[in-house]
This record gives sequence, structure tokens and C-alpha cells, in this order.
Amino acid sequence: MRLLPPEVFSAVFEPLCGKRIGFVRAIGNVGDELIAWATEQLFEEFKIVWRRFDPSLPGQDDVDELVFGGGGNMGTRYLNNWTLRGRILELGLPVTILPQSFTSRENRPYKRVYVRERASLAFCNTGILAPDLALGLRRSTPRPPTRGTGIFLRRDPERLGWCRWFRRDPVKLCRTPQEYLDLAANHERIVTDRLHFAICGLLAGRDTTLLPNNYHKNRSMYETWLQGLGCRFAPSVEEAECRRRAA
Repeated sequence: MRLLPPEVFSAVFEPLCGKRIGFVRAIGNVGDELIAWATEQLFEEFKIVWRRFDPSLPGQDDVDELVFGGGGNMGTRYLNNWTLRGRILELGLPVTILPQSFTSRENRPYKRVYVRERASLAFCNTGILAPDLALGLRRSTPRPPTRGTGIFLRRDPERLGWCRWFRRDPVKLCRTPQEYLDLAANHERIVTDRLHFAICGLLAGRDTTLLPNNYHKNRSMYETWLQGLGCRFAPSVEEAECRRRAA
């Protein structure tokens, strides 16, 4: 099962064919690892010659180009990845940015930049719209759910508002992408402000409601891609539950 077929990602991967590609994974959480898993699957499906690339290691002259990401945020909001992107540019190889969101402009000499939702195009005039690569993840059909509604909220600076009593952030509960997928599949319904946990819910075929984070990413991803894949959107947990009871 997958949410979008491989051909939807051809504009991202076909320009890499015939080259030796170094894949630099973004620094992040289990949601970013889910994107990396999907990226590696798509490399194989498009028959890309690739390997993981660590810019801190010397003597790596067996690649022609580098790709970074996808997922995460361009700009300076997350300085660890901003710094990492600067380091790979210093190597002098062409760099492609796999589909990302933008929180500010990043005027650096990338060969190509893919943007995963429409609102971020305002920060990148030359960006190419393409889906978040997790939407191309291939996975087996999950087991039937064993629980009802699962409400999972982030506990980091991207949260919108604050629930002191609420401690179920799914990235704190899972160590691997498979655990992330399994946690979502255990529930009949998912309500979350974690974008990639919502994608896990959709991959499992669950009734999934995405909530906003504190900038445009979640709403814009919903409007650009997820609405057409059966996802719902609500401004709050309370509104999501009201809509469910009224249905």
C-alpha cells in the first residue's frame, strides 16, 4: 500500500538517473526517518545509483551529486540542518534539496530545490512543487486496529497552544519508522498535529484528522496533498471531536 504512485515523484528522481548520488539525511526525529525510508525505496524504484553520504568523513570522491532531505524546514529556524546544508555546499558538489517546507528564505546556490506544499513557494521563487516523499512510502497492509481514537500532540516549539496534561507525543513513544506506523495502525481514528504521524494514519487506512502546527506547514500540506487522500483538518482537538460526534 502507498498513498501516491511512483510516477508522481518522477520530476524529483529522474534528473538523478545516470549519476552517482550521495544522500545526506536531515537531522531530525522518527518522522524524518520515515521520509528517509521512503526516499531510499524511491531511489531503488527509479534505479538511482546512490549511497548514504556523511560530509564529515574525508576522501569521499565517489559521488557526482548530493541530495539533502527531504522533509523538515529550509531557512534558519532549525540551525542544525542549516549548518549541515552549509557544510555540504562547501564540498563543491551540486546539491539538490528534496521536498521541504520553508520558514524563511534560503538564498544559497543549490542546483535544484523541491518544495512540498504551496505556502512555502512564497519563500522560494525557484522552487519546484513536489509531494513529501513519505507519501510514496510502500508498506504492507496493517493488522486491524485494537483501539479507538488516538490523540497525539507534539511537545516542542512547533506546537500551537499548550496542554499541560497531555504527554502523548508520538515521536517520544517510537524509536523506528516501523514503530511509528504500527502505533498509528493500532487506532481506528487518529487526531494529531504531527504531520508524519497523520501520514502514518493515512497509510494504515485510518480515519485521520490533522491539526495545525504553529506555522503554515500542516494546513498547507493538507490543502496541497492530504485533503485529496482522505485526511480531515480541524483547528483543535475539541473541534475534531465535535465533528466526529456530529457525524
